[in-house]
Amino acid sequence: MKRYKLTALVSLFLCCCYAQDTALCVLRDPSGRIREHNVDFLKMVLDVKFKEKEGLVMGKVNYEFKPIQYVCDSLFLDAPGIRFKKIMLDGATIKYDTNSAGLTIRFNQSLNWNKNYKLQIEYEASPRKGIYFVGWDVDTKNATNNRFFTRQQIWTQGQGIDNRHWIPCYDDVNDKLITETIITFDSAYTVISNGVLKSKKNNGNGSSTWHYAMSKPMVPYLIMIGIDKYAYKDYKSKNGMVSRQYFYANKPDEAEPTYRYSAEMMDWLSSEFGVAYPWETYCNVPVQDFMYGAMENTTATIFGDFILTDKRGSLERSYVSTNAHELTHQWFGDYITEYSAQHHWLHESFATYYAKHFMAQVKGQDMLEWLQRGEAIQAINADKNDRYPIAHSKGGSPRVYPKGSYVIDMIRFVIGDSVYKKCITNYLKKHAYANVTNHDFEMAFMETAGMNLDWFFDQWVYRAGYPDFNVQTESTGNEVHFIILQKQTKDNLQDYFKMPVICELYLEDGTVVSEKKWIGNAIDTITLKTSGKKVLFPLFDAGSHLLKTINFSKTSEELCAQALKAKHMIDRYDALTDLRFVSLEKKRDCLLQVIANEKFNGVKNEAVKQLLKDTSVASITAIKMCFADTDWLVRKNCIEELETVPAHFKNEAEKLLTDTSYYTIEYALKKLCKSFPEEKQRFLSIAKNEFGAHNNIRIAYLEILIRDQMNVTSMEYRELAEYTSNKYEFVTRVKAMEAIDRLGLASEEVLKNIMNGCTYTNNRLNGPASRTLKSLIKNTEYADKARAIFNLNQWKDWEAKALKPLLGL
Repeated sequence: MKRYKLTALVSLFLCCCYAQDTALCVLRDPSGRIREHNVDFLKMVLDVKFKEKEGLVMGKVNYEFKPIQYVCDSLFLDAPGIRFKKIMLDGATIKYDTNSAGLTIRFNQSLNWNKNYKLQIEYEASPRKGIYFVGWDVDTKNATNNRFFTRQQIWTQGQGIDNRHWIPCYDDVNDKLITETIITFDSAYTVISNGVLKSKKNNGNGSSTWHYAMSKPMVPYLIMIGIDKYAYKDYKSKNGMVSRQYFYANKPDEAEPTYRYSAEMMDWLSSEFGVAYPWETYCNVPVQDFMYGAMENTTATIFGDFILTDKRGSLERSYVSTNAHELTHQWFGDYITEYSAQHHWLHESFATYYAKHFMAQVKGQDMLEWLQRGEAIQAINADKNDRYPIAHSKGGSPRVYPKGSYVIDMIRFVIGDSVYKKCITNYLKKHAYANVTNHDFEMAFMETAGMNLDWFFDQWVYRAGYPDFNVQTESTGNEVHFIILQKQTKDNLQDYFKMPVICELYLEDGTVVSEKKWIGNAIDTITLKTSGKKVLFPLFDAGSHLLKTINFSKTSEELCAQALKAKHMIDRYDALTDLRFVSLEKKRDCLLQVIANEKFNGVKNEAVKQLLKDTSVASITAIKMCFADTDWLVRKNCIEELETVPAHFKNEAEKLLTDTSYYTIEYALKKLCKSFPEEKQRFLSIAKNEFGAHNNIRIAYLEILIRDQMNVTSMEYRELAEYTSNKYEFVTRVKAMEAIDRLGLASEEVLKNIMNGCTYTNNRLNGPASRTLKSLIKNTEYADKARAIFNLNQWKDWEAKALKPLLGL
């Protein structure tokens, strides 16, 4: 092992493994080390009841396990804060002790290496993580808007290591076990867990007991429970698999828009992988105040109900991509599972990749290229903060999600579709229901197709960075030479990148010269022949297959031709972004043609942005057409890009007050009222009965009215204040708090509601609530009131701990 001091990563170590003449260097990753364990857990039977208003879990868990270390005289289980009532080994009481991390069981003698044992644990827990009791302390009888009022639920979130807070377990990824869950709860509710519902028993006292069972092993963080008054709809795929999709019984209109394409994605993913869906059941379960987008618990994905939307709401927040992402995880993450965090991209990159490609099945190649560009931007921006590789436990979300997804695209670009799909199928089958490492994935290409991709994994997975190209073209006779320089710093984390690249020449007669060539040096040259025809524009990396940054100067004429004629949407878009720096006189006609002819909203929107302030008759006419475009994203872009609405767009903007998009209505209402205050009441009257997605339109409406009055006793302010309370789900609460912050007007009720939000477990609420409180208490009057509220009320330890620093106490 050698140690290097790097400019960007002071005092971090590099670990180098040598194979022949090639050194494979990655950052040392102690946190990515696979955790040692002395037993193999084979089966778990979990039996739980709840006192939901107290947030209390009463549990019994039975394990079957086998020692895997020769000396096994104790067993540690992760169990922070759990209170134990009884522990038995094979029916006999056993000694144990606890600390803040968990439970250590002391065996009377070392266990027999060749024998299976049964462990029984009875316990109670009052966890703040892992399992969440939502809405049980809230009175919602008088809520103004019942569509978004808080629900009464119990749900779990185990990843990464949170199930240990309510189940004593070996809570890590490198041991799989078969589970059963037995849950007793109020019969009026629906109770969902992993696997097949074996039975539901009515206990005769208003409660029932649900018994779920898995037949194949999974890791403990995937154990789930979801409880609410759900309805469901079944989607049957052509392959016979049924997906059960849950929704709230009082919102049946949200089922179809949310679960659209559920049957199709099950068929498509199974076909793509060459491996049938590997479990017996599958469902999606919406829950309130979820801290992430969704979670791929085996057979039962939980997702935030802020994506459970009606037809209009699904325009902005569609579940289709997330649905495909989580369904992919049933193979990549649940069926095969990482050995440690160093291999986490083998879950998330694949889920991101296949969701992206399913969206291409639904919306076409242009959408795929658009999503890829978004991934590239995130990956490149991540390197501005640090230089971790994908295969590192500290790689972070921008690398294990979007960058890894882009890297998989590049693997497929290098080796071809057929070879890629065959390798993926064999990789999945070989490691079925087991754990995998990065090396296992790399070896799948050698074992299946005889391809050694060590060079690819070296530069894209185990090292950091991306190529930074400078490209120029030179013409000699009937040839055009692409001169390609790689400008990135060459060091132990990054070398020159070896990849195939497509270079193209678009010729005046409409033909295209295209060749795929390999590069990999500091300077490479690729030559294409023109056959004596005039070149309209050249393309390097046509279709943008490579993750990269690039400087490739072109004339305004070349950029305009590219914006209008390039085959790939992303090449047309890139030409337009380069035209940002060209004078309006040189690009106006081109932009007008783009608006008239372009089909993809991202490209059209870029042209709109560049013409929006142009006062020529042609440009104003074109923009007016975009205000009425059939694509809601184009209409939304028109109003969103305007700071104020010019008089010549007033009529078009007013029509957006009845748009299908809730957020387009919100933007139009705010900007019209700001631009034409004398007509404010007319604009407000049009939007008066719209509530929108999570009350976004209603809150905008109230904020505009309150700003004229600035009176905390007004009917409008009282309604807005209610939306900040725990009667509502977190998205509504955040929107209301942000409106309060902009108004700078806070009653004692509102301050208390915001302080309540600061103590919430969901950082999507406590973060915005904390920022709002900090902003408001810059006003000494509100600071004094907030401190008085704190002193006059009783707060739990963790609530006081969250509030004191915010209040300066």
